Amino acid sequence: MDLHTFRRDALLFNPEEFGRIFAFVDFSNVRYWAKSFWPDENRAHLTREIDIEKLAQVVDMVGTVEKFFYYGHYKERPNLPPDHPQNVLFRNSIYRIDKARKAGFKVRTKDIKTIDIYDESGRRNGQVHKCNFDVEITMDMVKQLPKYDTIFLWSGDSDFEPLLAYLKSKGKKVVTVCAWAFASSELKRVSAPFIPADRLREQLEFFPHKKALPA
Repeated sequence: MDLHTFRRDALLFNPEEFGRIFAFVDFSNVRYWAKSFWPDENRAHLTREIDIEKLAQVVDMVGTVEKFFYYGHYKERPNLPPDHPQNVLFRNSIYRIDKARKAGFKVRTKDIKTIDIYDESGRRNGQVHKCNFDVEITMDMVKQLPKYDTIFLWSGDSDFEPLLAYLKSKGKKVVTVCAWAFASSELKRVSAPFIPADRLREQLEFFPHKKALPA
């Protein structure tokens, strides 16, 4: 056994037992695993992040046939200055999407919606940002069904449990990766194996260059 094979099997799994593998990366979920990987640095904001290029390399360690990447982007605001926070958010989100494409992912993206929150009196009480890809991931898994033997899911979202159970009933294998702190019991139960992403922390860490945008 060579060093690459030993490292792959220790961190992930032996792909010889899993046939054609398709990976699905819910990066809106994955990105925030950094909060449990490096809690001190990321207590208030994400300052130490997961590297998308390294993530692609880890996914490819098991000979993945196709890999999909799901991540939303903020809207550009041409009426505002380029250095306005909303335009900074836009550039950072587009940067991550472009990086995923360059790393070989098939990218699914859409606008992040900003939803106003109101209190009981009807007074506006802040905003939340929402961009859920459950439907897109489900559609891709179902549409690609004849092309793969194994789902390699990077997410901790419990909403996927009925979908994965259905795919298993069709003879598909399910492997899930998630940080322990974010992993739902439903996904752990339906996955074989479940892989704690914490063991991959060093392989996924982003080391920025000066003036570089986030990972």
